[in-house]
Amino acid sequence: MSSKRMSTIDGLVVSTSVISSLFGLTDRRVRQLVEEGVIDKVKNGSYELAPTVKKYVMYLRLGTDGKELEKDAEAIYMAEKTKHEAAKRQIAEIELAQMRGQMHDAKDVEREMSKMLAAFRTRMIALPSKVAPMLIAQNEISVIQDLIQKEIYEALYELSNYDPELFRGEKYVDIEEEEDEGDLNDEQEEQAEDSESI
Repeated sequence: MSSKRMSTIDGLVVSTSVISSLFGLTDRRVRQLVEEGVIDKVKNGSYELAPTVKKYVMYLRLGTDGKELEKDAEAIYMAEKTKHEAAKRQIAEIELAQMRGQMHDAKDVEREMSKMLAAFRTRMIALPSKVAPMLIAQNEISVIQDLIQKEIYEALYELSNYDPELFRGEKYVDIEEEEDEGDLNDEQEEQAEDSESI
């Protein structure tokens, strides 16, 4: 008995009974799957085999009526939305901290630190020429040490003059001033209301 070998099932059309037998379903359940849009009929009682098998396998993977896919999609959406909201909150907190002067932009810090370090460098480079004439006439080591130490401390003082206002960037808002202005506006409104009632 010779058997035919098929190299492809593309274009092969089969009956409802073949599909029900292949999937292990009743003919009625196969018709229900057509009504639900899970698989497609080519014509009355006929199905294209390859696309029908693919669609049914996808249907099984996704879970009954695709509810599993919906649940997964909803869970992914909620997770992404939560991440997005958390990122927005972090951005808002950073911007608020910058407005309050509690956080500084790297470029503002770099600018001001460069100025401070340049001034310090200049003082340190000038130190020998400034101190040498004072030391030339000195014989006592303790006096020489005191003079050098005094000049070093003065140079280091440049670095100790930290002023947070120097690091405030464009986003800084003086909240106290705005509150004071708000209080003044409230007082002006109250005075206007009082004068209207008189």
